Order: sequence, then C-alpha cells, then structure tokens
Amino acid sequence: MKKYTKISSLLLLLLSLFACTGTQNNKKVPNQSDSLSVKAEEIKFPFSDVLQLKSYYLSSSYSFDTIDVIVGYNYKTHALDYIDLQNKEISQVILNKEGPSAIVRLQGIFVQALDSVWLYDETDRAFLINRKGDVLKKVNMREYIGENEQILVTTNRAIATSHLHYDSNCDALSFLIKDTSTSPVTFKVRKLFLSGKEKNVDYVLMPSVVEPDIDKGYATMNQPNVSFGNGKIIYNYPIESHLYFIDTMTGERKTIDADSKFTENKAQKCESDADYSVWERYGIENPHFYDIMLLSKYRLYARLHLGERDFDTTQSLDYLMHDRGLYLMIFDSDFNKMCEVELAKHRYGVFTGWVVIDDGIVLYNDNLLDTENNSEELIVDIIRPDK
Repeated sequence: MKKYTKISSLLLLLLSLFACTGTQNNKKVPNQSDSLSVKAEEIKFPFSDVLQLKSYYLSSSYSFDTIDVIVGYNYKTHALDYIDLQNKEISQVILNKEGPSAIVRLQGIFVQALDSVWLYDETDRAFLINRKGDVLKKVNMREYIGENEQILVTTNRAIATSHLHYDSNCDALSFLIKDTSTSPVTFKVRKLFLSGKEKNVDYVLMPSVVEPDIDKGYATMNQPNVSFGNGKIIYNYPIESHLYFIDTMTGERKTIDADSKFTENKAQKCESDADYSVWERYGIENPHFYDIMLLSKYRLYARLHLGERDFDTTQSLDYLMHDRGLYLMIFDSDFNKMCEVELAKHRYGVFTGWVVIDDGIVLYNDNLLDTENNSEELIVDIIRPDK
C-alpha cells in the first residue's frame, strides 16, 4: 500500500501558521485563511533492470483513467524512461543516435499518448515516435522561423521552462520564439499547422508588467516560462510573481496578481552582464518563479517558486543552491489564489525536481542536502489537492 510522507515538524508549523492546509498521515492541519488542502504521497520504486535516474530534469506525463505514466529523458542512456506510478514499474525506449532517424540531446517532450510522443532536440527538429522508438513523423522547425527568430523549447530551471505542445484537434505544434528584430526583444508563441493547409498563427506575449525588458540585467532569468492548457497559453516571468494568459479561442488576455506571502516578489537587477560567478550569487539571492502547471482533473493551476537566500560565504555554492525554500501556490480555474505552502526542505531537487500529472505534482526526491535519502532508488512525492 502506498504510504503518506511524514512531513517534518517545521513544515507542519509553517503550514499551520502561514499556508494552505497540509496533511500528515492523511490528517489535515486546519487553517481558515485558505480554501484548499493538500496532501503528500511517497512512492518508492524497486530496483529494476533499467538504469533509471534519481530525477529527470526533462519529463512529461500521460494520464488516462487510472493510468499515470511519466515519460522522462534519461540523458545517461539517451532513452525515454516510462515510469508507471501505479504499478511502480519502469521500462525504457532507446533513441537512435545515428542514421536518418537520429535524435540528439532532447530539449522538449510532449506525450500525446503512450505510443505517440513528440520530442524536440538540439537541432531544432521535432519527432513523433512510437513505443518502440520508431520515428513516425519528423519536422524541421527551422524552416518555419525567420532570420531574427530563435526557438525556445527548454527545461532549465536555472533559466526558464518553455514547453512544446501538440494540439491533436488541429494537428499543430506550438512553441515559444524569441524575436531579436525588435527592441526590446519580443517573445511570441507560434502555432505551426503541420498539414500546411492553414496559415501559422503567432501570439505575441505581453511583457512583464514590472519589467518590460527582461533580456538585459537579470543574468540567466531572461526569458518567459510558457505552458499550455484548456485552450490557453499560460506564461510568466522568472523574475516576478504575476501570471499571464492568452485564451486562443476568444483572444482574451489577462494579467493575474500572484504575490507570494513567503518571499520577495521581484528579483533585483544583476550587477554584471557577463561574470558567471556574479550570476551564481545573484541566482541565490533572488526568487525564481517557475512555469504554471495545469491539474486537469480538478481544473486547477499550480506554480512553484524558489525563495531568495542570503549568500553565506562560509558555505559552499552547492549548499546555498539547495538550501533554499521551495513554495507551491494553487489557483482555481479563474486563477484566484486558493493556497500557498512551503514544501519540505532538503527533499526535492530544485533544478531537476518535478512534473505535473492529471491530479497532482510529482516531485523527485533528489536534493543534495537530503541526509535521509542516500540510495540510488527513484523516490517521488505526489502533492495533490485534498478534495
């Protein structure tokens, strides 16, 4: 039987004082300030023949009925690992490295179905593959961008996360583009109709309401996070707390105030444009807001973000990076805030750490400062609304 995580006393104190209702052994910690509870479930995967990772910096998921499967990129074996959360099983599909169907290092994954997975690699090509790894379709996406345009499909949580999306209703791929022909630079989502019968559509993103030009002065946090769901393009900027969306059906655009009660809500400007050591310190001393996730079963949205931390010169850089607070905020279908909680410290990998499923968020237990998890087992927590 799956067991619920024992949440630390510090976390319980934080939950009861500040945030949304949490659970310990499925018991709620009451709080009248928020309208939603959350619960945590731990899953440990037994050792298998698959050389799995402890965490997957790039992963997507597929949910149907009682099926929840994570598809993660295993960079060590250049493969897709299919992680079955219900049966605690892991299988693997090796990707071709050579030949006409060669796929190089991945930057994006979208799971249409378990036997239909879209991949995006470093050569700006998109591939549709089946469960055997056979390439069913290949798209050279460079053919669909201009001279001053750059495709931004990436999952790098020190920078930003912008997803690849496939819409089966109209056979179209959507992805973020950076246009350097304007000043400041423009970011837009391009919807590419694969049939070629319809004209491609661009959706220009609104700049940050607190910083119109994030391309300069914010080190690596210089591009938006972009995700998709319910017919919407949902985006935000790593340097500040607002949410933004474009309804692709109605054209409605909206900006949402989503300030955190735990942290600063805007990063300061960086003192250097080129010194990486300054950038590293800057990243630690400022908050970082991650992409918006859709919990489709409940029509809820969620956002994780890292809090800022003082730069202690007596501690190692690794310690400072992984000692930061990780916070979860949940919104209803209209983006009204329902709750905010600080998650367990020293438990989740802050740069490799999570993927959304139909009814929750799967966080990989892979923090360098975790003294209780020294094995190479794959261990995850699923944070779910307690509905």
